[in-house]
Amino acid sequence: MSDCKALFCKVNKIEGSEPSEMERKHTPVIEIPDTITAGEFFDVKIKVGEIAHPNENEHFIQWIELYIGKVHLGRFDFVAVMTKPEITIPVVLSHAGLDSSFRAISRCNMHGLWEGSVNVKVA
Repeated sequence: MSDCKALFCKVNKIEGSEPSEMERKHTPVIEIPDTITAGEFFDVKIKVGEIAHPNENEHFIQWIELYIGKVHLGRFDFVAVMTKPEITIPVVLSHAGLDSSFRAISRCNMHGLWEGSVNVKVA
C-alpha cells in the first residue's frame, strides 16, 4: 500500500518532535486563550497547517470539524480556490474547574483526515 493510501486509513497527527512538511501543511492549528472564563464567549481560531496548504481544484481542504472533548461543536465546509481553510468561531463554556481539550479535524481531498488539539483551563 502506498503512503498516500495509508493516510486514508486513520486520523493523522503530528508523530514526533520535528513535524514533516506533510504534517505541517495538513495538521489543524488551534489558537485559543490559555485560560477560559466560564460563561464568557471567547474566539477559537482554526487554520489548516503551519505552512500554507494548496487550495486548488485538484488539492484542497474540504472541511474542518471542531470538538471539545468528544462533543461536536460544528463543521465548516470549503470549496477549492474561492475559500481559505481558516475559521473563527465564538464559543462559551459554562462549567468552571474543567481541563478541556479542543480538537479540530480537517479533511484534505488528497491526504485524508488530520487532527490538531489544544488543552485549556476553564476558570
